[in-house]
Amino acid sequence: MKKLIIGFIIFIGSHSVIAQRIAIMGALDQEIAILLDSMKSSKKVNRGGIDFYTGKLKGKKVVVLKAGVGKVNSSYSTAVLTENFKPIALIFTGVAGGLDPEALPGDIVIGEKLVQFDFGQIDTTGFKVSPFRKLNGGRHEELFVYSDQNLVAKSLASSSEIDFEPISGRKPRVFSGVIATGDVFVSNDEKAAMLYAEFGALATEMEGAAVAHICRTLGIPFVIIRSCSDNANNNARVNFNQFVGPASVNSARLVLGILEKL
Repeated sequence: MKKLIIGFIIFIGSHSVIAQRIAIMGALDQEIAILLDSMKSSKKVNRGGIDFYTGKLKGKKVVVLKAGVGKVNSSYSTAVLTENFKPIALIFTGVAGGLDPEALPGDIVIGEKLVQFDFGQIDTTGFKVSPFRKLNGGRHEELFVYSDQNLVAKSLASSSEIDFEPISGRKPRVFSGVIATGDVFVSNDEKAAMLYAEFGALATEMEGAAVAHICRTLGIPFVIIRSCSDNANNNARVNFNQFVGPASVNSARLVLGILEKL
């Protein structure tokens, strides 16, 4: 009987950890710092070498984690997250290189759809991007992975109500559209122009499409939020170091606004 009671308590405790939580991910410490500071009743647990922070944000049960940089790290983190916490939705927050010619550091991109620009094949004509592959073999028909329409709509609605941190003396503008993901920090005028021309991508980063791919496979609603720390051009590294802090804050503020509407 004693063992049964202990087992029941353990079950209830574990169930409360995973029940109805919204997952929030960022690749860097700066990208989740404001969220951790704002969290109520937070608790840290480690699973698979990753620190997960459970608690409440804007009255919603959440689990927040640092995914790590790049598609491999973020894919691993997403796998550990989904296996241990069963999130009902996922929001990725962080910075990116802006690609729209009108975008400036600080502007925000809500990812309506994502593409892996470094996934494909090389032949005699050069490199060609391919649609992402299914777990059981074969390719999906479409090149892009689409975010959840409801989360995108709530992101856009929230963006008009947020008091964003000014960057270089100006308030950020908000764009929505394509985000291009690859395992490379883009700091090249020609590559940035190519990504914009070929995919209509408004921002480029290193995790979003990989996380999106897993969420689609598992049927988890998701949206990718990115605040531009640079323009992915020849000066990108300098601008990144200058703007990663305030850009991360603005992306996190939008996440908090989205949570209020969920």
